[in-house]
Amino acid sequence: MLGRFGIIGNPLNHSISPLLFEGIFKLLNLDYVYIPFQIKEGELKPFFDSMKIKGFDGMNVTIPYKERIIPLIDEVDEIATKIGAVNTIHFSNGRIRGYNTDYYGFYKSIEEFKGRIRNSFILGGGGAGRAVLYALYHLNCKKIFLMDRNPSRRERIRKDFDFVPNLELIDWNCKLFLQIIEEVECVINATPIGMEGFQDSNPFDFNIPLKGKIFIDLIYNPSSTIFLSKAHLLGAKIKNGLEMLLFQAMKSLEIWTGIKTKKEDWEEVYNSIKQTGIKK
Repeated sequence: MLGRFGIIGNPLNHSISPLLFEGIFKLLNLDYVYIPFQIKEGELKPFFDSMKIKGFDGMNVTIPYKERIIPLIDEVDEIATKIGAVNTIHFSNGRIRGYNTDYYGFYKSIEEFKGRIRNSFILGGGGAGRAVLYALYHLNCKKIFLMDRNPSRRERIRKDFDFVPNLELIDWNCKLFLQIIEEVECVINATPIGMEGFQDSNPFDFNIPLKGKIFIDLIYNPSSTIFLSKAHLLGAKIKNGLEMLLFQAMKSLEIWTGIKTKKEDWEEVYNSIKQTGIKK
């Protein structure tokens, strides 16, 4: 039986998820398809209703819908409820269930740094930033700073994450940005700034020694953003969002189908995609 999956977002030109999933389906001889749907915000509910009628089995959700899609879902699992963002949905027995595999993906991707991260700094409080915050909480971070431009978003995070001790929410401020970098071991960009398809000014103005610090960018396309390149030149250990992408994709497929896959297979598919030159 043909499995039907896809991804919802806007824009989607940066996403390699369709190529990645189609590649893993082919590698594992699975009779599934994965289709991208770039939709406008006003079209979200009618599109969602049509997915149930058309018999889709599951969807990934990306920018800007990870939070906005929750009211359209019948059941949201405990982790996604606490995070306040959904990036994976499963159509099953006429109901829609929402999950957050970003949390799992990020948590797995930074296992190599366990024990090194005591204080962290998150840039961006959207759906991805919320998943990162939840993961850092479970890594027992002593202090977490989160910087976001939107006052109402910061207030929602304050209320939703009142169980996180020593969380400090701050406005986008260049002077504070530099001060906090000096205080923490790990800095994570959870904004789309630097992503292919997003045109925005680069706020990451820093020129201080970063030896011993970890800089992570959840963006994987391009593989090295200005944020990461500059941090590397200043001595930081850097990591992009590729591993997070692969781990969250593995978990999404498991939720949809029950099939457990190996990271090595996803890496093989990704490397094949990269070699074709289809994506930068």
